Amino acid sequence: MRRVRAPAPRVQYTPRVRHRRRAIFHLATESELQSGIGPAHYRPARLAEDGFVHCCGDVSTALAVARDYFGAAAEPVFALELEPARLDAELVFESPAPLPGMPASHLAQASAFPHVYGAIALRAISGAARLEHKGSDFSWPDRFAPLAESLADSIGARLGSSELHGLAALRQLRRVLSRRLRAAPGRLVIELAAALIDSGAPGARVLASELVLHHPTALDGISRRDVRGLAGVLASWSDVDVFACMIAGQALRRGALPEADVLRWARSRDRFWRRAALVATVPLNVRAQGGSGDARRTLRVCSALAGDRDDTVVKALSWALRALAERDAPAVRRFVASKRARLAPRVLREVRNKLRTGLKNPGRRAEVEPCPSR
Repeated sequence: MRRVRAPAPRVQYTPRVRHRRRAIFHLATESELQSGIGPAHYRPARLAEDGFVHCCGDVSTALAVARDYFGAAAEPVFALELEPARLDAELVFESPAPLPGMPASHLAQASAFPHVYGAIALRAISGAARLEHKGSDFSWPDRFAPLAESLADSIGARLGSSELHGLAALRQLRRVLSRRLRAAPGRLVIELAAALIDSGAPGARVLASELVLHHPTALDGISRRDVRGLAGVLASWSDVDVFACMIAGQALRRGALPEADVLRWARSRDRFWRRAALVATVPLNVRAQGGSGDARRTLRVCSALAGDRDDTVVKALSWALRALAERDAPAVRRFVASKRARLAPRVLREVRNKLRTGLKNPGRRAEVEPCPSR
């Protein structure tokens, strides 16, 4: 009888085995990483075909794999640092499974490679970083950051390059990112947006705020602390309006931002925060922003700033009242009548025009307010 040789046993990992506590690494292009992030797991594109996630057990092997598989990549390549103890899929160290037709010099680096037989739990990703790409070679990052921060760093670098020109290109990038990150947790998108705003990269505030605004679940889980983090430094008129329309106003409308916080902004010495208080009421009343009308909260903020004469605030007060006029014209008429001695002439003129004609400046070309639609 012919003797059948038994296959070599696979070396398996379970959290109870202490000798495999060290991190393992997975490599992916930026687009694959963004597209593979789901509510609780990261699912690489090849998982369905291969049945497992390819990983590396050490830095030298990871760099060799990067040279073989990603040397010609036209986009950033990320390394994910994974904690084996936090995986919820089987981790097996076994013979390599190189991709057909690809270079195989990395096979000389190790006799066994870690393969994860299932999607990667997001909680198992202890850090992420871009590999420095130099020609066809790579160097290892100095540090790993949380996943959201690392993704934001890469997007910020792209914004800071000469690759993007103008608002149309920025919006196109946002649409691409929104499609890729659609299944990602809302919490991750909020953290990414906050890190992107903190980067100060050109266009970062608009891109980050729109990512939150257009994500399916991000605003549902937003907190008052998130709102403050997404404000960053309000240093211009446009900073205020993007933040107040897309973030603060939406959080206020949902009840995630307390009215007391907005009234506190109205008492700020900083004119941009006072403007933010007023502009945050606009989504309460604009249908395209999800508003159904909220005279009480709108007029409390307007009343707090009725006597303000800073031009930045005066224009915002007019805007807030005109937005409410679309929903509750009688309430606006009563407010203007009771506060006319305190209101600036611009506010009186524009709001009365709105109530009478539907336009703030009849005879002039219609002005488009900067609040985007939800």
